[in-house]
Amino acid sequence: MTLDVSALPGAPADTGQFEAVEHLHDDVVVILCEEPALLVAVDLGDREVVGSWHLQVELKGLAKPWRKDPNSHGEGFFFGPDRLFIVKEKKPAAVIEFGLPGQESIGAPRVGSWTPPREDVLTALAWIELDLDDVSDVCVVGDDIWLLSDQARSMQMVGGPAVALPKRITKPEGLARTPDGRWLVAVDSRDGAGSLHVLDPA
Repeated sequence: MTLDVSALPGAPADTGQFEAVEHLHDDVVVILCEEPALLVAVDLGDREVVGSWHLQVELKGLAKPWRKDPNSHGEGFFFGPDRLFIVKEKKPAAVIEFGLPGQESIGAPRVGSWTPPREDVLTALAWIELDLDDVSDVCVVGDDIWLLSDQARSMQMVGGPAVALPKRITKPEGLARTPDGRWLVAVDSRDGAGSLHVLDPA
């Protein structure tokens, strides 16, 4: 099955470049659009868009770079407790907490359960700058939030030290972990050769 999300019933008029997707519940997935900065919820069973939210950033220190570089809005995201966290790729690399206007920040990024609001706008409530030049993906393992960096060729847990990737891995772009503890690293390979690396548990 292949879906043209922009042509589904309920789709917003301005769906653009997709960057990431996460499963929410049942047949519903949430897709992150980088430009325009937008989230779209799709019911795969009913083949329709069941929600969409524009992302607004007016926070001091972040609003200007957010507007300046629309191609580095969001590279990945994860659900928090009644919040949604988006990982900004670069300039600066950051984790941004989004919620409804008027809500208070919950503090440090953490994993939780997100219920899509009826409102169609989410606003940035807080952000933390990362000690990375770039972030190419984010992966949630239990309560831990892992980040993948292309330029640093490393991965690290938010708030933890960087873990260097094996030298054979270049241009890492995607990160996942299997239930038995193996890391999967997808790389940007023009011809597809060697595009997925499986790292055994240490």
